[in-house]
Amino acid sequence: MNKTELIRSVSQQSKLSQRDCSLCLRTLKQVVEDSLKRGETIHLSGFGRFCTRFRAERQGVHPVTHDLVLYPAKYVPIFYPSSLLKAKIH
Repeated sequence: MNKTELIRSVSQQSKLSQRDCSLCLRTLKQVVEDSLKRGETIHLSGFGRFCTRFRAERQGVHPVTHDLVLYPAKYVPIFYPSSLLKAKIH
């Protein structure tokens, strides 16, 4: 499912216009991004948890040239699904 299909599906189920659903999706995305940038964790009961994890600096190999490459340390976004969501999918 892509973004357009998601908006269409939410619109049909919620009886809201696609424009309103698109605005809600953009706003939700922005709020999640801003919260993760501040290092906050977002808990959505019954759905899951969005947070960040620190990934340490590491050394790797360039796949084409086989040169050693140093990958810098960084924070990466992580999503942990809730047990309820896992149970519904399984």
